[in-house]
Amino acid sequence: MRYFKPSRRIRFLCLCLLLGVVGCREQRQAQSPPKEIARVGDVSISQDAFEALLNMRARGTSDRLATTAAKEALLDEMIRREAVFAKAKAAGFDQRPDIQESVKRLIAAKFQDEQTQPQGANEPSVSEQEIGQYYQQHKDKYATSAKVRGAILFLKVSPLAEAEEREQLMAKAQALLAQAKAAAPRDFAQLVQANSEDQATRYKAGDIGWVSREAKGLEPDPAVIAALFTLQKPGDIAPLVPTKKGVYIVKLTDTQAVGTRPLAEVKESIAYMLRKQKQEQQEQEFFAAMKAGLDIRINRPLLESIQPSPSPVKTPPGMPGAAPQMK
Repeated sequence: MRYFKPSRRIRFLCLCLLLGVVGCREQRQAQSPPKEIARVGDVSISQDAFEALLNMRARGTSDRLATTAAKEALLDEMIRREAVFAKAKAAGFDQRPDIQESVKRLIAAKFQDEQTQPQGANEPSVSEQEIGQYYQQHKDKYATSAKVRGAILFLKVSPLAEAEEREQLMAKAQALLAQAKAAAPRDFAQLVQANSEDQATRYKAGDIGWVSREAKGLEPDPAVIAALFTLQKPGDIAPLVPTKKGVYIVKLTDTQAVGTRPLAEVKESIAYMLRKQKQEQQEQEFFAAMKAGLDIRINRPLLESIQPSPSPVKTPPGMPGAAPQMK
């Protein structure tokens, strides 16, 4: 029995036909619509959309969403959202000016983010040279004022005290002042602990920390700061400083001259500020590119004529039990 042996040309044609059939099948599969996992009216919820939400929710907790009940709950959430959206759209909710404005803002913001901050892009970088150059050009911003550090011994007096009581207080203060001037640093600390009525500094040798002429606040008393700046060198003690609250014995313990904060101390704040400037520059360039080629017109007379509505006058709440005010 003789067998038919196809020629080389016939075999080639058969191979081409087979490859063509496979290619057409793959193309039909690639072009096939995504599988539908649910439908709400005319809206299809695809398998891809469901899997995307499932994977986003399952980060780090995939076991929790692997059950049928969990997947049904997630799908029901998508169905509820589509149902609410369909009802809202049928009611013309999407045509409301405030809704359209919100949608416009969302789209514009999303577009701006993706255009100015591509996926994986880092914030603008700032070099050491840029930081150093800015520091040198703006050293006045980092100037430090003169500061002093002092210690106090405080004797309190009542605002209702009689003149005689005040005289007795001043006499006691004068005696303590003499002791303070003759005392060594360790002895001064003991003198403060035994006699001072300022509880915040009494057990810290009277130390009030560093202060400048521009210091604001109730503590330390401005009169104390003024007295400290009249002293010349650490260890000096000022004359008694009487105030409404009492009388102070003020001792200078250290000084710091006018200077400039070192670059290492302000480096991070400069880098942050320069990065913000670069980001703002990028935004300005982006908006300029967006407006380029558009016919933009402004009705300035109308713009200037528009005034904001006056703020409502807020009436303070009445006292409990008080009669309501007539309007």
